Amino acid sequence: MSRSTLLVSLVTAGCYADVEGQATALFPQGSDSGGASSWVTSTGVDASAASGLPATTSDPHPATPGSGEPWSTTTGEPVDEPPEILLFEIEPHVLHEAGAAEAFAVVSPNVTHLHLSVTTLEIEEKEFAPSEFTWSVDATSKANSNGTYELLLTAEDDKMQKDQASATLVVMLPDTGTQRCVFEEDIGSGWLTAVVYGDALVVAGALAAPSLEATVWRLDPDTCAPQFGSPWQISQWTELPEVQPPSQAVGLAVDAEGRTAIAANIGSGLARRPYIAVLSPEGSLEWERLGAVGQTYSGITASPDGFFVVGEALVNELPPRYDGFIEGFGDGGTMLWSATIAAPLPGDNWTDDLNIFDEHPRAVAWSEKLNVLVVVGERYIFSDNSEPPLRAFSVQYKLNNSLTDAWTSSGLDAAEDGLVAVTTCGEDMVASGWIQPGKTARSPAARWLDPTGDGDAKRRLDPLENTTFYGIACDRENKFTTAASTATSAAVVGFQSSDDPFLFKHDVADAGLQAADCDGRGFCAVAGLRGDRAWVRVHHP
Repeated sequence: MSRSTLLVSLVTAGCYADVEGQATALFPQGSDSGGASSWVTSTGVDASAASGLPATTSDPHPATPGSGEPWSTTTGEPVDEPPEILLFEIEPHVLHEAGAAEAFAVVSPNVTHLHLSVTTLEIEEKEFAPSEFTWSVDATSKANSNGTYELLLTAEDDKMQKDQASATLVVMLPDTGTQRCVFEEDIGSGWLTAVVYGDALVVAGALAAPSLEATVWRLDPDTCAPQFGSPWQISQWTELPEVQPPSQAVGLAVDAEGRTAIAANIGSGLARRPYIAVLSPEGSLEWERLGAVGQTYSGITASPDGFFVVGEALVNELPPRYDGFIEGFGDGGTMLWSATIAAPLPGDNWTDDLNIFDEHPRAVAWSEKLNVLVVVGERYIFSDNSEPPLRAFSVQYKLNNSLTDAWTSSGLDAAEDGLVAVTTCGEDMVASGWIQPGKTARSPAARWLDPTGDGDAKRRLDPLENTTFYGIACDRENKFTTAASTATSAAVVGFQSSDDPFLFKHDVADAGLQAADCDGRGFCAVAGLRGDRAWVRVHHP
């Protein structure tokens, strides 16, 4: 079969140019197409096809003008060639980490039907028209994907003649939680408070090099190596003369267009000011805004309308009292709306006329399912006791500035509790934080919020003394990664639901972890500091 034989690529129903390109790559001008391929095992009925060698040492007679087919040397009739699988392979043929493998095939033009048998723990049978062949596997974790996949492809023509080829895929993923890569900043002391894991691994926090400044790092998603001149400090992009050290980033968000928003606080003590900047996908400054003295940001999220931040505002200095707030920004930094988060909230049966009960929003996330912004945090509430208890709370806003629901912990599990992070997991909203029974030490908690934001019904409580789940993230298998910290050490903890054992627990001495996120493949990152250095750890799903 010469290179001019029409080849049909079964990866997609591609155009003739794509097919011709594959044929040229396989069989260069002047070569014969019958050469054997190391990745194809052929068992066709024709001896020459089975061996991968041409039946004769010379090209067949040229086709009669206009016939389009070679003629037999004995009868003068067109040769009745059997179907042939010219190429069948899986790329890659071994997976050592989460990812996809895809089967590719090229067959002769007289193939009319394909049958694929896939053997793992079970046998899967599939039928295809030649132009519709497709097979792939997405390896997501050791527990769900490890094994050997034996593929047998059978090609058949309209005369029931057949050819077969086989290919093998081996999946050998490491244990869930196994370290994949680590980044540690070595040019100065600092810490990380936020992470977004997507096409790149983007982290933010503060770096003293030499002055303490809000800083962003862009890391390679596979190796954790710094990219594009990282680290990038606020003094390198800001155009506002008021933005001076010290400063630190407290939140990151990336929108559908790939723009990165950084929430930060400028200054120190009660004189701090909130700051937000949006960078283009290429890294240039699109816009920035500096807020009022006495306000600070604590979290940020991207929504269909723009970026929304939450924080708190100082409403009294002696003693310090705080109300929470949420505000949104559209294109060019235009303020969409702003709202105060303060008592009384829906469900409160008391008022706060003297403004003595603080609200501290800690995080915000956009729920596509509920079409709301979900804010979580901590607030002091009225109590008959002399000391008002600190309780976890959530509030929900529509994008039109409509407060739809609010929930405050009833203290079911402990006298005090709080929430400091929230994430989307499938169709659920899950928040993490802490509980503190009486005067004992805090221990970590995770709460599944119902559609109204209520976190009392389903929750996870773990007996880890002096520990808070500061960051929480969910992978594609709905497994959770949490950034757990005490005052002197940290741990990366994984679990599946509210009552299962830990999937893994990796302790990190002399460290503090503040944030977590997972990419679309299932790799998850935690970020914080180790010693006095900004530090990131990525692990396998």
